[in-house]
Amino acid sequence: MYQIYFLSILTNILAGIALGFDRMDERLRLRSVFNPELFQNPGFRLAIGLIAFVVGFLKLLSVSPGDVAVVGDLVPALTGMLSGFALAFQYYQERVTTESGTVASLDRIFGRHSSTLGMVALIAGVVHFFLNRVLFL
Repeated sequence: MYQIYFLSILTNILAGIALGFDRMDERLRLRSVFNPELFQNPGFRLAIGLIAFVVGFLKLLSVSPGDVAVVGDLVPALTGMLSGFALAFQYYQERVTTESGTVASLDRIFGRHSSTLGMVALIAGVVHFFLNRVLFL
């Protein structure tokens, strides 16, 4: 389905920008193109995160015509689910007052490496747009 294909590209790019906005802004000067308040707004980040997670999951289930089932779009689906989970986890982490062992261990994975995950999601979205018939992309 081409709708899920396009949503996968769009959500990977938006979630990647939201996760790595600060790091990418230093090098690419994203403030001149994107509104920094929008990408730092917790509600927007949660919405993009949930949409990216759901679209990433649907991308695993849907197959584009002429593509290999499941494996064909594995990287964009996984980056969408991981970046969506990272954005939703950051929203949860801002709201919770006490920190448990699970939250601390997830913070070590998704908190410290969120900008790197954002860049991977952004690159996966752009590469998936240009190389749509390549296996795993």
